[in-house]
Amino acid sequence: MTKTYDVIVIGGGPAGSTVANLLSQKSVSVLLLEKDHFPRFHIGESLLPCDLPIFERLGVDPGAAGFLFKAGAEFLDERVGGRCLYEFSDALPGTPSHAYQVERAVFDHWLLERAKAVGVEVRTGERVIEAITPDRGGAPDEVLVRTTATHASERASVPDASYRARYVIDATGQDAVLGRRDKTTRMLEDFGLGAAFTHWEELSPEIDHELCVRDRGTIKVLFVDDGWCWAIPLGNRKISIGLVSRRRGIKPEWLEQTIAASPFLSRVTASGRQVRRPNVLASWSFHNKKQHGARWTCTGDSACFIDPVFSSGVSLGMVGAAHVADTLLEAFAKNDEARPDLMDAHALHMMHAYNTFATLVNSWYHTSLLHTLFFSPEPNLEWKRGLTSILAGDVWRDDNVFQAMLLSSKRRRKELVPELVSRAE
Repeated sequence: MTKTYDVIVIGGGPAGSTVANLLSQKSVSVLLLEKDHFPRFHIGESLLPCDLPIFERLGVDPGAAGFLFKAGAEFLDERVGGRCLYEFSDALPGTPSHAYQVERAVFDHWLLERAKAVGVEVRTGERVIEAITPDRGGAPDEVLVRTTATHASERASVPDASYRARYVIDATGQDAVLGRRDKTTRMLEDFGLGAAFTHWEELSPEIDHELCVRDRGTIKVLFVDDGWCWAIPLGNRKISIGLVSRRRGIKPEWLEQTIAASPFLSRVTASGRQVRRPNVLASWSFHNKKQHGARWTCTGDSACFIDPVFSSGVSLGMVGAAHVADTLLEAFAKNDEARPDLMDAHALHMMHAYNTFATLVNSWYHTSLLHTLFFSPEPNLEWKRGLTSILAGDVWRDDNVFQAMLLSSKRRRKELVPELVSRAE
C-alpha cells in the first residue's frame, strides 16, 4: 500500500530541511527524501545575515552549535595590491549584523536532524526516479513519487518505493529533478562555468587565530584572471578554498596553480594539510524557467543557481524555502493548493533577489564598477552601505539607492524571469 502525506520534499539540504521543518511545525505531514546518506561533503559554506530570522523559526542557534561567526567579506586583488573590507554591521539600518561560516557536512546534518525532531519523516539513500504531477499525466488530486535505492549494492535489500502527497517540493539543488524532467533549465553562460575546490586542515594556530579571531571569520574573495577564488575559514584550523573560472574545462590543477601564485593563499595553506585532491564541478550556473505548476514547486538551487561569488546560494535557498512554506500553509488552510498559479507570487518574490545578485555578478565579470567601488580610496559611502546590505541578502527593501541603480542598469539579467501560470494564460 502506498503511504500518503500532505507534502513530499525531495532533497535534504538546507532548503529542503527548512521547508520541511516549518511545515511540520504546523502539523503538516511531511516526507523528506534524500538520495545521499548524511553527513556528506558539500560546498556553499558561507552564509548571509538574511538567514538569522530563519534560524529562529527553525528553533536552532548556529552560534551555540559551534559554527563560526562571520562579520562580513574581504575582497582582495593581489594583482594591484587592492584590499577592502565589507562588514555587515556597516550596512543600511535594519540589516542583520552578522552571519556564519559552516562546514556543510555538519551543518546540513544538523538541520536535517532538527527537521526529524519536529516530526518530519526522513528517508535517506532513496533517489527519486519519477514524480508524476497533475500536469504530467497524474491524478488531479495528488502527486505520485517513485524512488529507488541510491546505491546499486542496496537495491537487493531495499525495494523500490512509491509515495503519494497533496504537494511535492523540489529542493534537489543542482540536480533540479523537476527542471531536468521538464527540460526547463537554462545555463547562464557568461557567469562562472566551473569550480575546483578542496579543504585544508591542521592550519597553524597563528593562521587560525588570524582568520577566525582577528578577522572575525570574514570570507576572503580574490580577484584572479578569468574568475575569482574563495577562502572560507571554518574554525578548528580548517579552511575551504575554491576557484571559479569562466574558462571551460575546469581542472583540479587550476586551483593548485592559483594557490601557488597567490601570496595570501600560499601563506595560509603553508602549514596545513590538503584533505583531498580538488573536486570539480562544471556547467553549474543555471536558471529554471518553469519553477512551479499544479501541486508542485521548486525551491533553492533547483529554481536558480547563480555564480556564488557573493555567497547567495544557501541563504536565498533557505529564505525562499521559508516563503514556500508560508504560501503552502495558507493554501492548505483554504484547500486550494492544487492551483497551478499558487506559487506565482513566490516566484516573483524570489526573482527580485535572483535578479539583484545576478546583476551584481554580471557587473563583477563585465564592468569596472565593483572593482572601482571596492578599491577606491574614497568610496561613495551611500553606495557602500547599499552594497553591504545586498551582500547581507537584505534585498527586499525600497530604500537602497545602490540596488535601485544596479537594477536599472543595462547589466540587469532580464532573462531570469520565471514562467508564470497566470502570465501564460
